[in-house]
This record gives sequence, C-alpha cells and structure tokens, in this order.
Amino acid sequence: MLLLAVLAMASSLATALGIVSSSMEKRVAEEVRKYGANLVIIPESARLDVGSGGLNFGVVSEPSYLQQKQVEEALVKSALKAEVSFHLRGALQLKDADIMVEGVNFSDIRRLFPWWQLKGNWPAAGETIVGSDLASRMKLKVGDIVELAGSNNKIPLRVSGIVASGGEEDGLLFMALPELQRALGLDGQLTLVRLMVTAGGDSLKKSASALQMLLPAAKVNEVRQTARTSEGLLAKVKLLMLMVTAVVLVSAGSSVAGTMSTTVLERGKEIGLMKAMGGTRWEVMLIFCGEAAMLGVLGGLAGYVFGSVIAQFITKTVFSASADFIPWFAGISLGVSLFLALLGSIGPMISVFRLDPVRSLRGE
Repeated sequence: MLLLAVLAMASSLATALGIVSSSMEKRVAEEVRKYGANLVIIPESARLDVGSGGLNFGVVSEPSYLQQKQVEEALVKSALKAEVSFHLRGALQLKDADIMVEGVNFSDIRRLFPWWQLKGNWPAAGETIVGSDLASRMKLKVGDIVELAGSNNKIPLRVSGIVASGGEEDGLLFMALPELQRALGLDGQLTLVRLMVTAGGDSLKKSASALQMLLPAAKVNEVRQTARTSEGLLAKVKLLMLMVTAVVLVSAGSSVAGTMSTTVLERGKEIGLMKAMGGTRWEVMLIFCGEAAMLGVLGGLAGYVFGSVIAQFITKTVFSASADFIPWFAGISLGVSLFLALLGSIGPMISVFRLDPVRSLRGE
C-alpha cells in the first residue's frame, strides 16, 4: 500500500504539472494573439512610420508600394498558417483639410485587432470608422456623412463607428481597401501587410526568413516585444514545474528503493525456501519484478486520475480556466510509475539474486 501510494503520488504530480503546462501554453498562445500581428511586410524602400499600439516598425519618406498579387502568391507558396490583413495608406481631403486614410478589409481587422474599442458598429458598404482623435478634431460623430475628395472623384461615406486603440489608429480614418485603391488610383497596391502567424520563437524567425526569400522587393519584420516577454515567462514557469517534478521523482524513487529493500529483507526465509525447492535465481527475481510492474501499472492509473483532478483544480484556482482533457497523458503517467517501480527495485533485485538460501534458512 505504501509503494502504491508513493507511485500514485509521483505519477499524479507528473501528470498534473504536464497537463497544467500544456494548458498554460495554449492559454498564453491565445493571449499573445490578442496583441495583434507578429509579422509585418513593408516595401524595401519604404520609410513610412508604421506601427500599432505603440510598436514602431519603420518610417516612410516617399511613396512606395507592395503589389497585392505578389504578396498573395508568396503567402500561398510559403504555406504559412497565418491570418492576414492588407493595408493601404494615403491622404484624402475632408472639409478642405488633408487627413490620413487607411484602406483595410474590416473582417480581417476585427480578428487581428481585438483590443480596438469601437463606439458604434463595424462598417457595411459605403460606411467608415474614424479614429477618436480625428473625430474629436473634425467634430465627427456616429451617423455623420463625410465627403472625401480623392484624385478621381468624391466619396460620400457614413460614419458607422468611432475607434479608440491608444495608438496611431486614433488619428486615422478607415475605409474599405478597394474603395481607397480606386480613390488614389492605386489598384492592387499596398503600403503594409500584417500577419498573425501561428508560430513562436525560432519557428517565427524561420517563417519570416522563408517569406523574405519569396518577396525580395519587400522587408519582412518580426514584431516580438510583447510575445517574447510572455513566452519567456512561460518558459521559466515550465522550467520551475520540471524541476519540482524532478525533485519529487527522485524522492519517490528513493522511497520505492527503501520500501522494496525492506520487503526483500522481510521475505528472506521465503526467498531461501523457494531457492532450496528448486527455484532459480531468475525465477525468484521475476516474482519481485512482476510485483513491481503490477504496482507500477496500478500506481500509474491511479496517478492519471488524481493528476487530472489536481490539474483541473490548479487551472481553475490559479488561471480561472479549465484544463484540457489529454488522454495520452495516461501513457506518461503509466511510464513514470513503471519506471520508478522498476528502477527502485534494481537494488533489491540484486540482493535477491545474490541471496544464499542456506544462510537465509539459518536466519543469518
């Protein structure tokens, strides 16, 4: 019972920390996605001041554009798992004043910039949203009709919402990308592409390098300030969990070895009698090995059940989330328990192998 309890405790801790670590990794990945794009593509010669939420990626001194078709083809060839948003920025006239306008696909923006605070509704056809600073400066409110003057014609748009992000977006007016491309006479042209790539660390660097090779006339920049901090913290927490697990496993292994040694000493006469009756050393040792394996399997199954319960409790208490149900951790739990049971039995097995049946039966 003591051995079973020790093995169940060790395997349950390994299972619980493993499930918590896996759940945390997914949770951190979800949180990092809320920070927006982690790759940006700008023209090679661009010096345009681009960024989001206080993050600066470069400065543009003269007009320079990306070919939308080339970028789309490069993304298909690279096979990146990413959410993409295309951007075109230019100047239009509103109330005899030049304002900065950005053309976007609003469905993409809603996915990549979930932190934007929108007062009103997302635009439909013929509508626009305005940054809070620009709306205050131009005295615009939801429901107003604005008439933008482009190089070709005038574009009447209804203000469907006011957006606040705490960044440079607050000073921009946003409209549908195709409409702005027509208004500026820049069909198929872009000034910036943002990507949220499902990758981190070295994988993101490799993704950026692969995309850069397909777009020699552009610069692919990695946006990693916030993501690196989150991933670094996660790596440290996972290392702490690994160290705690290692300490517990070493302690459990020592306890198993001590308990198994005690059982061998207690059964010395029985072992000697079995050998005296014709049992070989290997046959006798196989009995103890089978006992250790049985305890390992039972301890592993119990550890998986208890570990899953502990993981659920930890994630709900500490992270206010539910732990994932991961069936394959049952194999890890069984492996840990069997490893400890058999490893801790090595010393006692050697004692059984060397035990002299004559001296054992004499009680020596």
